[in-house]
Amino acid sequence: MGDRVLRRGTRLGKYRLVRRIGRGAFADVWKARDTVQKQDVALKIALPEQAAEHGREALELEARIAGKLDHPNVVAVRNADWINGRFVLATELAERSLADYPGARRSGRIALRVIRDVVSGLAHAHALGVLHRDVKPDNVLIFPDGRAALSDFGAARFTGGASRAYTEAGTLGYMAPEQAYGRPRPASDVFSLGLIAYEILTGFLPTWPFDWPPERHARFVERVPEPLRPIFKKAAAFDPEDRYVDAVALKSALERGFERAERPAPRRNHRRKRLPERTPLEVQARLFQRRHGKALEMNVACHRCDLPIAESMPRCPWCGTDENSFRHVTRYPLVCPECERGVRAEWTACPWCYRGRLEGNGRPPRHDAKAERRCSARHCPGELRPFMRYCPICKQKPRRVWSHPDLPQRCPRCRGPVSKAFWRFCPWCGRHEPSAGSFGGR
Repeated sequence: MGDRVLRRGTRLGKYRLVRRIGRGAFADVWKARDTVQKQDVALKIALPEQAAEHGREALELEARIAGKLDHPNVVAVRNADWINGRFVLATELAERSLADYPGARRSGRIALRVIRDVVSGLAHAHALGVLHRDVKPDNVLIFPDGRAALSDFGAARFTGGASRAYTEAGTLGYMAPEQAYGRPRPASDVFSLGLIAYEILTGFLPTWPFDWPPERHARFVERVPEPLRPIFKKAAAFDPEDRYVDAVALKSALERGFERAERPAPRRNHRRKRLPERTPLEVQARLFQRRHGKALEMNVACHRCDLPIAESMPRCPWCGTDENSFRHVTRYPLVCPECERGVRAEWTACPWCYRGRLEGNGRPPRHDAKAERRCSARHCPGELRPFMRYCPICKQKPRRVWSHPDLPQRCPRCRGPVSKAFWRFCPWCGRHEPSAGSFGGR
């Protein structure tokens, strides 16, 4: 039975395989159904050749290490056993990994929350003498409630002392310099986490040796409150002696930094309250919102410039960013996992982005009172709200370009409706204009 090919529907003990969700050099990871407890789990199934090469003791070590950890930010192990000659590790099932989580890259607030969670989980491991040795985005899992947890302790070892040498482990790109030479320590995990933090906050992964500040430091400064910046800089220091000794020390510093960043500014007793000065762009944006914001549903603030945008806009018309997340502000019942805009339960495709494919609830679409068109595809019952880019049922593009009475001009590139007098960017295709008022006519 041990050499049987695994496929969808295969039974391993009480587990029924649903679909493979990951493949590595040492194991495959499957979504599976626990037929006894009636719940979905993630099954890490060691490859047969690994069992033959490394033996039972090496494979079971991960289960013993992970089993000693009990923390909400460490993926919980539910079972470990040999089934039909295969070593199987069952853990709680996450929604996705940090490597595939666009929310952290779109929102600095979400990115900092994820980092805070992972630091907390890693600190718990270090406090119990566990060295992870492979901290990377693929090993940080995101759950439906937004919680982030550290996973995959297959390369982990118990710390043994300054003179102990370890076998090669880790992932190039996130590995600390001393770990590459076979001398990992808790500070090596801190270095990996420092690189991950900089990458998801800026979109750039520094490669060592690098000098601070690395590329895209301006974006780092923009997204990270001042009290937290020196903490991330120290975590990513090239020399291990300049870093935090372990994640316990990093967590302590990070919590103090968050406390300072979240502390309200001291109140000053001024006789006359001075209103903040507004830039010309802010004045334009607020004036536009008063005139047209309600009709265009521009009731959300852009995360970068804090000016009003609509959920239907792929880009901000004021600063041009395409990294807004609507997960926590949408009025729809569900959220597309790709673009993080709202969707309805019966839709099978996201009407806002190309990649959004949805499972739907299997029910026929209900009439949408806010829809202005029907899908042009034959026999498709889909209805389209203003500015939808695709049909939420069959994914077909609308044949006619959208128009709106409050937006009389057209973008020269995409022909989408724009405001000639106010907007700096086309919110549909991102075309940049040096100044408001230079969009082409109809």
